[in-house]
Amino acid sequence: MAQQGRGKPRPYTRTGAGWKAGIGRGLILPANCPRINFDKYRRMAEVQIKKPSLINQLIPWVITLAIFVWLYYNIDFRKMFQILAEVRLGWFIPSMAGFVLVFGAIDTFTYGQSYSWFTARLTTREKIELRVAPYVVQPIFAPLAEVLFPLYLWRRKGVSPAHALSTSVWTMMSDLAALFTALTVGVLYNLKTRLVPQIGFGWLLAMIIFWAVYFGNLIFWHSRLQPKIAAWVERSRNAGAAQRGASGILLKVASQATQLLRTFSIARWRHYLYIYALRILMVFAGLISNYVALKALGLEVPVAIMVIGIPIIFYSHFQPINVGGYGGPQALAILFLYEIGHCGSKEQVAAFSFLWSTGFLVGRILLGMVFIRGFWKNTFPEGFGNWRRGAGG
Repeated sequence: MAQQGRGKPRPYTRTGAGWKAGIGRGLILPANCPRINFDKYRRMAEVQIKKPSLINQLIPWVITLAIFVWLYYNIDFRKMFQILAEVRLGWFIPSMAGFVLVFGAIDTFTYGQSYSWFTARLTTREKIELRVAPYVVQPIFAPLAEVLFPLYLWRRKGVSPAHALSTSVWTMMSDLAALFTALTVGVLYNLKTRLVPQIGFGWLLAMIIFWAVYFGNLIFWHSRLQPKIAAWVERSRNAGAAQRGASGILLKVASQATQLLRTFSIARWRHYLYIYALRILMVFAGLISNYVALKALGLEVPVAIMVIGIPIIFYSHFQPINVGGYGGPQALAILFLYEIGHCGSKEQVAAFSFLWSTGFLVGRILLGMVFIRGFWKNTFPEGFGNWRRGAGG
């Protein structure tokens, strides 16, 4: 008699996780079937971090190719390589090595610290692993690297991609504030000295607009509305989770969009000041490193161009106008140092830019390789091709 009912199918009850998820309705399972956590699979289906599309990955390559075509017709590459062969590397290599270490440390304790504040607590090792390990792929495959940051947080800590993106955008605002601090100083200095006529009132107007938006944002998020907005963002976190159909989908989309405001709604003054102070150090470190590279090539650059042009050239390494630091940075270097600043020849300026970009590329890859094993193990335990595995498992 004991053997008679073994394996006989029975209806899936309405008390399990599958019924609550709306998946088990009408499902028939064997009596000895282990309980299935349908909630887990529902979360996996709802939260997806997709690979960048092929078009997005190709855009930097297309732009870089176009810039190299322009460079081919505008500079003498043979002369440029002759200049590079005579460069004095005695100071440049140590300065670049030091800068890469400073860059990695500041990147870790600004973006990494922000994730730890606002998404999930991270150890120092995890902060370094999260931000530094992707340097191995970031210079060449930037769109893919940008996806690796939220992917790590999602799988390692279960952090919502919307919350990770919110924190990244918030940190980027302080990063831009550091950049525009240098630009503003350079513009004001040039308006007083008039050393570079091309940098005039239009530049000042751009600085005023940026700072008006930046401080307006700060004032808004520290006004009396802040507690109400923070509560509203938190309440909308799971909107639409219990509803089905089109209305449920729309509510979920609206909820994810609302979560992009989360970090802004809870960040306080001390957070802004901490990130801003470290990012300012990054700008200064970049100026020093580029100054050494310019000296190695015997180039003299006006102060205004140095303070304005060099930070813009540096930050262009993180925009989709280059691959590995080649393309956009060289075009901008020629624009600011040669066309506007009248510093040396095009070949000298291009040699400077290629030298610095190459040092930065090699340095980042070598630093990232130190931490890539742990990052890869935590992010892709089942192989690089598996992008759909859920958080924590």
